[in-house]
Amino acid sequence: MKITFIADTHHYSKTLGTSGKAYELRSGSDQKCLAETGDIIDAAFKQIAESDTEAVFILGDVTNDGEMVSHIEFREKLYELKKSKPVYLITATHDWCCDENPRRFEGDKTYHDVEVMKSADLPAFYQDFGPNDAIDKFITKIGTICYMIQLNDKVRVLCLNDDKNENDHAGYTPDCWEWIEKQIKKAKEDNCVLIGMQHHLLMPHVSPLISGGSVCVEHRKTVSARFANLGLKYMFVGHSHIQATDKFTSQRGNTITEVNVGSLCGYPAPIVNVDINENGTLTYCVDHLKTFNYNGKEIDALPYLADHASALINRIFECRTKEDFEERLSALNLNGKKFGKYWGIVKPILSKLDTMKTYDAYKLLKMLGFAKGVEKEDAKEFKDKPLKEFVDEVWLSALDGAMNPKGRNSTYYRLVLSVASVPSKIKKDSENAKKLIAAADYVLTGGDINNQSATI
Repeated sequence: MKITFIADTHHYSKTLGTSGKAYELRSGSDQKCLAETGDIIDAAFKQIAESDTEAVFILGDVTNDGEMVSHIEFREKLYELKKSKPVYLITATHDWCCDENPRRFEGDKTYHDVEVMKSADLPAFYQDFGPNDAIDKFITKIGTICYMIQLNDKVRVLCLNDDKNENDHAGYTPDCWEWIEKQIKKAKEDNCVLIGMQHHLLMPHVSPLISGGSVCVEHRKTVSARFANLGLKYMFVGHSHIQATDKFTSQRGNTITEVNVGSLCGYPAPIVNVDINENGTLTYCVDHLKTFNYNGKEIDALPYLADHASALINRIFECRTKEDFEERLSALNLNGKKFGKYWGIVKPILSKLDTMKTYDAYKLLKMLGFAKGVEKEDAKEFKDKPLKEFVDEVWLSALDGAMNPKGRNSTYYRLVLSVASVPSKIKKDSENAKKLIAAADYVLTGGDINNQSATI
């Protein structure tokens, strides 16, 4: 059979504000869209409804920040999709506003008087999208739900909510683990292909520098090994907004493969179609949202979302006043006031980077001794390429899983690696510097598994 996974729809109700300085700062500091989410979801659900998939699974963070109005609007969209396909979802921290910071925007003001959904109310609210069809279920300590879906005689999907373990980090409490183990063992006894889904990552895709720490479940290696040793072979996750596939092998030699599905409302808007094969393997192919209607216009989705994601970085390059610089950094949850103290130094650097050509950056690296392996004649192919455009391409490749991979022998690859190698040459014993090189390689090549289409 064929099933479909999407992730991180982050639906944002337009009633919360879609204009003004406060909204623009918030929207401009995010890789994903805000005001456009409803239209993107409508278009994606229509595209999925018209496909040959037999079931749809949504991997959490269905709303922007747990706003009640966003939940109500999103559920209506789910009911529309359910007219064509069965829909199953899990929720995650954004669906009950775990940071207790709901927001709406008016002019240059941000208000926090927004009604939000409580975690314990989510299972009942979304009972028609998984819980009511479950063959078994478990209520977590914060009232969210894990459940098992039987798709047919030979296929089950284990839908897990990993919002809180016993340490209040992402993961599972001991009693939840007991339930999980029972489900995996029962699926094995019944000779079923079992697919797991949760929101947070088991593995730091691309690099621990990018998607490690709290992006993953707590004690990720222990948790990954536990799943693998129990016999779970497949896990689908969201959260990082990155499209990537990687494997983890436990010390006992058991392997679990994890497919990290990127955000539907941000570049590259992936729709991951999975064929469940007779031999128990999975073959996935990443489709993408094609178009959506916004403000009365049909939008070509990928270029629009790529521009929005790139603007996240470009807006920093384009800062021309200290106030703008501090506001942009603060919107990114950085200490704008602290960095603003260095504006006198930062301003000419940003101005230069904003207009610099990639070839000029190469010459500067060469002069500093950091562009070994890149010949001058080869680098001239980037003579007229703006540095910002080059940076945008690398950033987008990190998000889309190297949809357009670069060969390790290409000048492009060697130029990026020469930049990524700079920290390791300055601080030769730094493990993080070495990880940066590995991350750059993954971003450009896509890693060991094809992130766009593969059999796992």
